[in-house]
Amino acid sequence: MRLTITFLVLILSLNSCNPTSKKETLLLADREAPLGWMYLRVYKDKTFEFESRGLERKGVIYSGIMELKTDTIYFKYSDSIPKAGNKAILTKNFVSYFNGTYPERLEIKKNNLKTD
Repeated sequence: MRLTITFLVLILSLNSCNPTSKKETLLLADREAPLGWMYLRVYKDKTFEFESRGLERKGVIYSGIMELKTDTIYFKYSDSIPKAGNKAILTKNFVSYFNGTYPERLEIKKNNLKTD
């Protein structure tokens, strides 16, 4: 019994260490890439994560703060900027990056963003 309780406390402690698991997402978008996936997660506090994940490796996560004006999302990255760029058009079904090295289009799975 004591071992079971210790195990449960350990599991709960490990789950609480993941900060993104508690953040409420307002926007979720993704697409399958040739060798993995691309993900965009926007949180209620206006932070975001843009992730490029391969099939057999951990993904590269670009993060920062976003601002939505009308139908355009402006991404202010904390560090480096991905090749998709830092601006995207938001439509009913897609987030379409337009000012990077290549255009990127992610399909929206959830969208509760409100324009300012």
